Amino acid sequence: MLEKIAKWVGKYPIIVIAVIILITVLFNFGLSRISIVTDMKKMLPEDDPAVQAFDEVAETFGGSEHVMILLDMGEVFNTESLHEIDRLTQDLEQVNGVNSVLSITNIEEIRGVEDGIEVSKVIKEIPTGEVELKNLKNRVLSDDNYAGQIVSQNGEIALVVVQLLPTENTGTVISDIREVVKKLGLDEKAALTGKQAAAQEASKISGEDMGKLLPLAILVMIAILFFSFRNIRGVVLPLLIVIVTVIWTIGLMGFIGTPLSSISIIMPIILISMGIADGIHILARYREELLLGLDKWKSLSRTVIAVGLACFLTSITTMIGFGSLYISSLRSIKEFGLFTAIGVGIAFVITVTLFLAILYLLPPHRRELDKKPKVFLKGVLEKWANFIVAKAKIVLSAAGLVAFLAGVGILFISIETDPITFFDPDSDVRLAFNTMKENFGGSEIMQIVVKGDIQDPKVLHSMENFQNEIGKIEIVGKPTSIVNFLKNTSKALHEGKSEYEILPRTEEEVAQYLLLLSMGGSDTLDNFITFEYDQALIQARVSSFKTSERTKMIDEVEKVIAKHFSIDVDVVLTGFPVLTPTMVNLLVKGQLESLALAILFILFLMILLSRSLTYGIFCTIPVSLTVILNFGVMGWFKIPLDIASAIIASIAIGIGIDYAIHFFNRYKEELAIGKSSAEAVRITISNTGQAIFYNAAAVGLGFLVLILSSMLPLARFGYLIALTMFFSSTASMTILPALLLLHDRNKVSTIKLNKERIE
Repeated sequence: MLEKIAKWVGKYPIIVIAVIILITVLFNFGLSRISIVTDMKKMLPEDDPAVQAFDEVAETFGGSEHVMILLDMGEVFNTESLHEIDRLTQDLEQVNGVNSVLSITNIEEIRGVEDGIEVSKVIKEIPTGEVELKNLKNRVLSDDNYAGQIVSQNGEIALVVVQLLPTENTGTVISDIREVVKKLGLDEKAALTGKQAAAQEASKISGEDMGKLLPLAILVMIAILFFSFRNIRGVVLPLLIVIVTVIWTIGLMGFIGTPLSSISIIMPIILISMGIADGIHILARYREELLLGLDKWKSLSRTVIAVGLACFLTSITTMIGFGSLYISSLRSIKEFGLFTAIGVGIAFVITVTLFLAILYLLPPHRRELDKKPKVFLKGVLEKWANFIVAKAKIVLSAAGLVAFLAGVGILFISIETDPITFFDPDSDVRLAFNTMKENFGGSEIMQIVVKGDIQDPKVLHSMENFQNEIGKIEIVGKPTSIVNFLKNTSKALHEGKSEYEILPRTEEEVAQYLLLLSMGGSDTLDNFITFEYDQALIQARVSSFKTSERTKMIDEVEKVIAKHFSIDVDVVLTGFPVLTPTMVNLLVKGQLESLALAILFILFLMILLSRSLTYGIFCTIPVSLTVILNFGVMGWFKIPLDIASAIIASIAIGIGIDYAIHFFNRYKEELAIGKSSAEAVRITISNTGQAIFYNAAAVGLGFLVLILSSMLPLARFGYLIALTMFFSSTASMTILPALLLLHDRNKVSTIKLNKERIE
C-alpha cells in the first residue's frame, strides 16, 4: 500500500503539493477560532457525582465559585481605605456573572431594636473622624464574625469575597474583575486568589511561555537537523512537516470548537518534537541507499520499502500511546490524548505525501553523495555494538537491577493536582495564597448541603455540633451557616448578651427567627437557606492545597457527618477542596487504565509485526522498562504526579516503542539477507542507531526547552520527557539487542523480507 502511495506521489508531485497547500490554508482559518479554557471544573466529567453536587449547590444557592481579592491597605480603618474598598465593592457588583460581593463596607450585622431586630450594614456611613474610626476598628476586630473573616486580625488587610453566578464563561468574569481592579488603580494593593483565579493565571502564563518557548524549540530542531544532515533541505523538509501538522491539528480543534486546556497548550511543542521523527529516518535511509550508488528513484523506492512500514507502525503505536489517554475521565486529558493522536496521524500523512513529493522533485544533495563517513558518531556506535555483543548477559543483569531500584521508587510517588502547586513559591499567586491562609483561613470554600426540615431544632443542633467539630480540624476555618444567623438573632433579641447566643429551642421559635431575618432585609440569607427551608448550606474555608491533607480532611469531615446527622437528613459534601481529591482518583485510575491498554495494544502489534510472541515481548520490554524508570525517578526525587506528568508514561510508550520498531525492523532485514545475529546487531546499532540517536536528541531537547517555563509542572514535564527519551532510546539499543542476540545466537533466521528489498 505504502509503495503504491509513494509511486503515485512520485508520478504527480506537483498535484500533491498543491492539494496539501490548499488544505493547509483551509485549516489556517480554524486557528483564529481556537480558545483556551481555564475552568478547573470543566476538567471533570459532567456526570461525576461530585460535579453534579457542585452544580446543584451553584443553582440552589447562587453560585459555588468564589474569587477572593486581598487588599493590602496598610491600615483598613481610615477614610481613604474604606472609600476605596467601597468603590471596588460597588463596581464589582455590576460585573456580569457576579452574584454577590462581600466586604467590610457592606457586610451585615444583626441588631436588636424595639420591635425585634434590624439587619443593616456594619458601616452605615464611612466615618471621617479619628474617634469614630478607632471605635469602628475596635468593634470589628473584637468580633470573630468579622476579624479573620473579612478583615485581618491586625487591621491591615481587607478581603473582598466575590461569588460568581453559574456560568460557562468563568474565565471572562474573572478577567472583568481584574479589569475593575485595574481601572480603580488598585493593582499594587490587590491580589486575586482562589482556585479559578489561579487556574486562569496558570493558563495565561503557560500561553505566554509557549509563545516564547515554541520558537526556541524550533531553533533546537534546526540545530539537530543541521548537525544530522549538514544541508538546508535536511532542516527545512522535516520542519515543514511539523509546521503543516500543527496548523492542521490546531485548526481542526478550532473548527470543531474544542478549546486548548492547560494540558493541550503544550501540544504544538509535542508535535514539533515528534513530527520530525519519520523525516529523520527516511532521510537517513535515503542517504544510505544513495551511498550504495543507486539513483534517486531507486533509492527512494528502496527507502519506502525498507522504512516505510516501520514509520507507519511507529505512527500507529504513537497514536495508541496518546489515544489511550482518551479513556481518562478527565476531559482535558481525554481531549489532549485524542488530538495529539490525530496530530501524529496527520504528521505521517504529510510525510508520505508532501515530504516525499518534494524529495522526488529535488535532485540528491552533494552531501548525500559524500561517501566520507561521519567518523565520530558511527565510531562510538560501533564500539557500543561490540560491547553489547560481548557483554549481553551483563547488560541484562544491570537492566534488571535498575528496574528493581526504580520499582522501589514508585512506592514513594505523591500526587498533587491543585493549580496553586503550578507556581513557584515566590510567585505572586503563591504569596497571595499564603497571605489568605495566614489571615483568613484559606482561599477555597468547602460546602456542605444539609437537606431536611431545617426548621427542626434537632437538625439545627446537629448542624451546630457538626460545625463546632469540623472547625477543630487543622486546615478548616470557621464554618458559617444559618446556625450563625439564628444565634446572632437570639443574642440581638436579648440586648446583646453573649449567654443568649444560642439556637432557638422550638420549631415555632425557629420559624419566628427566620421570619424576623427575612423581614429585617438580610441580603445574604438566600445564600445559606432555601425559600422552602428544606436545604441549608454550611461553608468553611480550607487552608491547605496539598492533596494528601485534603483527602485526610474529607475523611474526617465524612466521619463527623455520620456522627451528627440522622438517616432522615441527607448531607452532601462538595466545593473545590472536595473536587481536587476526586480529580486525583480519576487521574490515577485513568493513568493505570491507559497504560495497561497502551501496552497491551502495542504488544499485540509487535507480535503481528514480528510474527512471534517472543519477539513481540522483546520489543515491548524496553518501553515497559522506560515507564518503570520514569515513575521510579519521580518517586526517588520527590517529583509529584500532576496533570502534566500523568501523561508522560503514555508519551513514553507512544514514542519509545518507535525506537524498538526501527531497531527490530533493520535487525530482521539484516538477518533475512544471511547475517548472523551478532553481525545484524552491529550493523543495526551502527546505522539505524544514528537515526535513533538523532530522533531521541531532537525529541528530548525539543521538550527540554520547557524547563525555562515559569510553570513548575511544565518545567518538570520538559525534563522528565527528555529523560524518558534517553531511557527509551538507550534501552532500545542495549536491552533489545542483548535479548535478540542471546535468543538468536545459535539459531538460523526464519524471518522473511519483502522480495523487492532482497533484490
